[in-house]
Amino acid sequence: MFGYIGVHDPELRLRELDCYRGVYCGLCRAQGSCTGQCSRLTLSYDFAFMALVRTALAGDTVQLELRRCPVHPLRRRPMARINDSLRLTALSASLLTWHKLQDDRRDEDRFSGKGLRAALAMPWAASARRRALRRSVLLPCPADDPQGATDGRRLDTLIADSMSGLCELEKQAPPSVDAPAQLFGELLGGLLSYGLAGGNARIARQIGLHTGRWIYILDAADDYADDVRHGHYNPFRCLSPDGVPTLPESNRESIRLALCREAEGISDALDLLDIPDRNVSGVIRNIVDEGMPRTAKRILFPDPVSANKRRSKRYTNT
Repeated sequence: MFGYIGVHDPELRLRELDCYRGVYCGLCRAQGSCTGQCSRLTLSYDFAFMALVRTALAGDTVQLELRRCPVHPLRRRPMARINDSLRLTALSASLLTWHKLQDDRRDEDRFSGKGLRAALAMPWAASARRRALRRSVLLPCPADDPQGATDGRRLDTLIADSMSGLCELEKQAPPSVDAPAQLFGELLGGLLSYGLAGGNARIARQIGLHTGRWIYILDAADDYADDVRHGHYNPFRCLSPDGVPTLPESNRESIRLALCREAEGISDALDLLDIPDRNVSGVIRNIVDEGMPRTAKRILFPDPVSANKRRSKRYTNT
């Protein structure tokens, strides 16, 4: 469900690109430190976006330092210094991964590609989750309960309840994408606003809500052909009740407009923030204004060559 959010490199300034790569590398290091080396496999640019937004909400600046890493041992690279925003994102990534694998293992055939991958990944994901629960004492307490849940149980419960509710809703096969997208958006809103209070908490929930809805809607459109082929639930199947294997062109345009509205919701919420780090602000705006629309266009209206490559890759991994 992740892997859709990223920058459009040609529109970034060099210092903004260094900031973006530094946050990505810093998040990788935070995951290795907080939840174990294997948890670095869950790293994605979606979580880098979450770390950037949390940094903006906290009013912090990204402090880069030159460091080596196991992947690039010969040359030091700019890397963001680990802070609470990176820790929260690292813990959220590990907890989300564990609960997602739980759902995949429960819902998929154990011998299918997805079910088998989930079963094989569960041991290290469970270890990462245990470490996440222990290390989350480094985070500030929830603003509405200064004395409780500093061990991460509230964060884990938030994810578990949201994923369980989403799973139950999908089993009912609602004919609209709105309800499940709303649940996933509320989950990301809860993660982004964790530990915040007042206006920043409300802004964080709005950014998370619209980001989650955007991801869910685009993911459903991207998975449509596979879901029809395997008989899985997809909220857009109601648009083609005869089981047409691809979304009609008119429906793709409607989905694009819905995604534009969600991106506008993110942008409106960002307008309420005074972000002190200009590089962080530039990267976030690039993602929302350039990266997300281009990703949506690439998936909804792919050129034939790219579409065939994506289809071949999906069938190979099934």
